[in-house]
Amino acid sequence: MKKLSLTLLIPILLFSCEKDDYSIPNNEVPAWLKTKISQDEKTIKDTPQSYLNYGAWIRYSWRNEYYFEYQNYLSSSLPKPISANGDTLHFYVFETNTDYYKEKCCKEFVWEAPGFKDLPGM
Repeated sequence: MKKLSLTLLIPILLFSCEKDDYSIPNNEVPAWLKTKISQDEKTIKDTPQSYLNYGAWIRYSWRNEYYFEYQNYLSSSLPKPISANGDTLHFYVFETNTDYYKEKCCKEFVWEAPGFKDLPGM
């Protein structure tokens, strides 16, 4: 009986664990980004041919803060860095934040759409 109980307990524990949809710890993903990813996943489910099916959210570190960028190779626009607070980092000539692209580091994928890795070169 002990063996049967143990055999049933392990699968129950495995299935009851919360699945993480993100490549970084769940508590490090800002609420605004969770909402955006959830919306994108719904759009992808409803419309698999959407360009959103080929995107990814990436986190970088810059000046002791995290910034998130949406990267999609099917899009012609450059990724816009967004802070963990949800503020977009704007670039102006002669301002210091133009150093962002030179100084950002520590690339970490947060979330990848199903088709992201299917693109050439991924």
